[in-house]
Amino acid sequence: MEKDANLRRELRAFNGGDGGRGCPDAEISGKKWYQRSLRRLLVDMHIPDRSDEMLRDFSPENYADMMALAEVDTAEIYAGSCLGLCYWPTEVGFRHRCLHGRDLLGETVEACRRRGLNIQIYFNFWSRAAYDAHPEWRIVLYDGKGTCEHTKSRFGQCCHNTGYREFFMRQFAEIVERYECSGYWIDMMGLLHYCYCPACEDRFRRETGYPAIPRRPDWNDPVWLAYEQCRANWLSEFVEEIAATVKSRAPERTVSMQSAGALHFCGGGARERFFQANEFLAGDFTGSRIEQSMICKLFAAISGHRPIEFMTPRCETLEHHTATRRFGNLLMRSYAAVANQASFTLIDAIDPRGTLDRRFYELARRVNSSYARFEKYIDADSHPVCDLAIYHSPESLVDLDGRFPEMADLENCSRSTRPFMRTRMNLTRTLMGAHLMFTFVGGDRPERWKGVPVIFLSDCAFLSEEECKRLEEFVRSGGKLFATLRTSLYDRTTGIRGDFRLAELFGVHFAGAFTEHPSYLAPAREDAIPGTTRDYPVMLNGVQARITAGPEAEVLGTLTMPSSRSDDISDFSSAISDPPMIATGAPAMVRHKYGRGEVVYVAGMLEEVEVDYHREIVAELLKRMLDRPVVETDAPPCVECTLFDQPERRRLVFSCLNLPAELPVLPIRDTEYRVRVPEGKRVGKVLAAPGDEEYPFEFADGTVTLKIHELREFAMFIFLY
Repeated sequence: MEKDANLRRELRAFNGGDGGRGCPDAEISGKKWYQRSLRRLLVDMHIPDRSDEMLRDFSPENYADMMALAEVDTAEIYAGSCLGLCYWPTEVGFRHRCLHGRDLLGETVEACRRRGLNIQIYFNFWSRAAYDAHPEWRIVLYDGKGTCEHTKSRFGQCCHNTGYREFFMRQFAEIVERYECSGYWIDMMGLLHYCYCPACEDRFRRETGYPAIPRRPDWNDPVWLAYEQCRANWLSEFVEEIAATVKSRAPERTVSMQSAGALHFCGGGARERFFQANEFLAGDFTGSRIEQSMICKLFAAISGHRPIEFMTPRCETLEHHTATRRFGNLLMRSYAAVANQASFTLIDAIDPRGTLDRRFYELARRVNSSYARFEKYIDADSHPVCDLAIYHSPESLVDLDGRFPEMADLENCSRSTRPFMRTRMNLTRTLMGAHLMFTFVGGDRPERWKGVPVIFLSDCAFLSEEECKRLEEFVRSGGKLFATLRTSLYDRTTGIRGDFRLAELFGVHFAGAFTEHPSYLAPAREDAIPGTTRDYPVMLNGVQARITAGPEAEVLGTLTMPSSRSDDISDFSSAISDPPMIATGAPAMVRHKYGRGEVVYVAGMLEEVEVDYHREIVAELLKRMLDRPVVETDAPPCVECTLFDQPERRRLVFSCLNLPAELPVLPIRDTEYRVRVPEGKRVGKVLAAPGDEEYPFEFADGTVTLKIHELREFAMFIFLY
C-alpha cells in the first residue's frame, strides 16, 4: 500500500504540467500514425451469441468514454473474434445473432473518433463459426481430427488452402471498404498447426512431386523439409495477399499481424516473408521481465518499421478475467516498453453482457499518464547501441535432439518446454544480468548489422547460402562471431551436411558424430574458460559435436566425458551425478582468426544451461571478445540498461530499469554508470527525463560517467551531442 501511495504521489507531481501530452516535440512531420500514436488499448471481445444476454448492455459511447478515461490515443476495435462472429452487418460472414443487424463496429469507430482517438481495427483469422458450418474447411491434424476434437478446445481453426481463404478475404475486403481507420491488426496468423487436409495434401503433391505429406517430423528427411518450406511459403503468400488487399484500396493504411510466432518453433509457419508483410511487428504477451526484454529487442530487429507494439493484458493470464494486475506491475511493463523504444498496448476483455470495468480504465489512466511523460524520447529512427546481437534464424527453431519424435509430441509440447525458447530466454537473462547491451539481428536485414561488434549464433543449424556468405563477409571485415553446436551444419532441403557450411570460418570440421549427454568442456590452458580447471570442467546438459580443429585454430577447450551414460542404472561412477572422468583431449572450443575478425566456436551449448555458474562463464567469454563493453556499472543484475542513438535529433537515450524478479521495487542507491558513446560523438550536455533538467556528468575518452544517487523504478537520461 505504501509503495502504491509513493507511486501515486510521484505521478501527481509529474502530471502537474502537460505530462508529456501535447508536447510539440512528440509529433514529427512525416511520421506515420503508429510512430506518433504510442498509447493504445485493445478490448478482447470473444463473445458467442448463444443467448440474448450476450453483448446486451454494450454501449459504443461508454466504450469510447473508457478509452478517453484511460488516456489512450489509439483504440483497437474488434470487427470479429476467434469465434468468427462479425460485429458489422456482413453480407459474407456470420453475423453476431445478438446484434440483430446492428453495426456495432461502425458505431464504436464513430464514437471513438468523436473523442479524437485514432482507430486500428482488429480481425481474427480463426473462426469457430466457419469451422462448424464447413467441415471441409477445417485444419486436419495428424490423427485425422480437427482442432476442437483433437484438443477439446473452443477454437476451431480452418485452413487457408481451402475455400476458407476466399471466404476470409471477402470478409476482410468488406471491412476495408466500409470503415475508415489507420490500420488493421490481424490475430492468430503465424501460429498454425501442421495440416493434413485434402487441400494441403493435393497442393503439396502438385508443388513438390512427393506422394504425401510425411507423418513423422524428421529434419534429415527431404520430404519433411519440403513440407516445412511449403507451409512457410503458403502462409507468406496468404499474408502478402492480405497486405496487398489493403494497399490496393487504401495505401496509407497499415497491416500488422500477430507475430508471437517469432518466439515459437518454426512449425507455426512464420518466416522472413511473413514478417516483411507487416508494416510493424506486434504481439500480446503475459510473460516475465526477461521475456518482455527479449520480445521488444527481437521484434525491433526483424520489423520493417519501428516502433514495434508491445501488448500485455490487464490480468496475469488471459484466463483470469477479473484478476487485474497491480498498478506497479503494469507500470513496470510500461517502463520496459519505453526503455526498449516500443509503443505500449494494454489489453482488456469485455464482460459477456458487453460491460467494462471502470476501475481498470482508471488504473490504465495512471499507467498511461506515466508512459506519456516519455513519449517524446521514442523515435522511429532509433538505433540500438550494443555490445552484441543474437542471430534470429526462424528455420533453426526446430527439435534436432529428438525430444519430440512423433507428431503428437511436436503438436502437444507446451511453449515452456521448447528448448529453443528456453535457451533464448536464458541467454537474454545472461546478457541483462551482465549489463551487456544487446539486440537481435536477422538474416534478411544485414544493413542492421552495422555497428554490431559481435553476433551470437546459438545453434543456428539451418543457415542459407546467402546468410553464410554475409556472415563470412561480416567477419572478414572485422566483425566477430560466437557460434555454438550445429550452426550451419544443416541444409534446408537435404538435412545434415557432411561438414559445417562455415567450417572455413570456424576453423573446425565436423567429425560426423555427436557425444552422449551430459558432456563437459575443459580449459585447454589455464584461464581459457573462466571459473574452470581441467579437473573441474563445466558440464553441458546436451550433446556436443565431435570436431577436428584446423591448423590455424587456437584450441581453448577440450571435450571431457563421464564414465557412463546418464541413463545407465548399473554401471556408473556416481549415483546422483555424472562427474567428468574421461579427458579426451579432443577440441571442443576454438578461437579462429578470419580476415580482420575472429570466431569463437563452442561444440556444445553453454548458453542453454539455466545456472548462474554457466551464465557467468558465457558473459565473461563474450566480454573477452569486446574491446570494452558499452556500459560498465556497479549496479546489481536486476538493472537493465539500454542505449539508443537518435541521429536526426543528435542525441542518445540512456535508460536504467530497476526490475527485480519480485515486486515491489526496492530503491538502489549510489550507482555509477560509465557509458561509451559511438565513435566520433562528443556529449556536451546530459538531461534527466522527463523534465529535461541538466544532470551532472563527466565526459572523457568517449565515455559519459554519471552517478544515480537513488534509482527507483526507472531513470532515463538524454545525451546531447
